[in-house]
Amino acid sequence: MRYAILLLGLIIFLGCTSDNPSQVGVQKNKSSLRNTPTELNFLNALKKDTPPFDLALSLDQISASFVTLTATLVLDSGDYVVSPYTSQDFLGVFDMSILDSSDLHFVGELIEFPPSSAFRVPFDDLPVLSYEGSTRISRSVEIISNTDFESYGEIFFVHEPSCFPYVISFSIIRKSGIFSVTKLSTVNPNC
Repeated sequence: MRYAILLLGLIIFLGCTSDNPSQVGVQKNKSSLRNTPTELNFLNALKKDTPPFDLALSLDQISASFVTLTATLVLDSGDYVVSPYTSQDFLGVFDMSILDSSDLHFVGELIEFPPSSAFRVPFDDLPVLSYEGSTRISRSVEIISNTDFESYGEIFFVHEPSCFPYVISFSIIRKSGIFSVTKLSTVNPNC
């Protein structure tokens, strides 16, 4: 035991001594002059451009004045998004909104399939209603305008457990009586 302690002390002593003596006239490399870690920009770009979920949008025409907007959210195992129907008052719950449009508006509540499940999360003692795995979230849209239009909307939620907010922008278009939805961007406001 005594030798083990002595050996450990010797290793710590040798590990803590400076093995970088000052060298006069030796040119330093560029990274030591910057005094910052080397950044791998291509990895940062990959991380920013690929969110940890998939979200697909679709429109189903119910009648001449109603369509259903459906967001299909696919999350990795262990990931979740808090449902707006949870009993707790959380910021960052799933939200689908139309941005200032006189052409259309949402009618009724969000419909979840499968329904959100209650489970305990690390930051709260009460069960939280959340989406896990693959979930379809739908909402009816009433069309007010009789002419062609392009209206914009957003889906907002916080991806857990990473705690990163995401905003997905989309457009709903009617052109020659045919409706379509297009996902425009997925933005993490923190990046």
